[in-house]
Amino acid sequence: MAGEWAWSIPVVVGAILWFWSIRLTLRAYPDERLSLWANPRKAPARAVAARASGTGLAMFGVGMTAGSIETEPWIAAGLAGSFFALTFLAPYAISVAVHNSRMA
Repeated sequence: MAGEWAWSIPVVVGAILWFWSIRLTLRAYPDERLSLWANPRKAPARAVAARASGTGLAMFGVGMTAGSIETEPWIAAGLAGSFFALTFLAPYAISVAVHNSRMA
């Protein structure tokens, strides 16, 4: 029972890297509005690397965690997708929206 939850470690590390990349990007553009669905014109290299590594680690960890829990495959896929949307997409959208509202 405890072994399958060890796959949560890459999820946590990936989430930390993801949030760090958001912070780096927002701090790189303190006086400019950012597009929600497009990359900034010149994103910091550390932010791009952190985002790529964080996404990869987190998706690997979520997939392995959901796959090791004894459920139907479609339930595991739904849980993994829901986790990704709530943990990664929602905070990113909220962070960019708050940043852009400060520019108005």
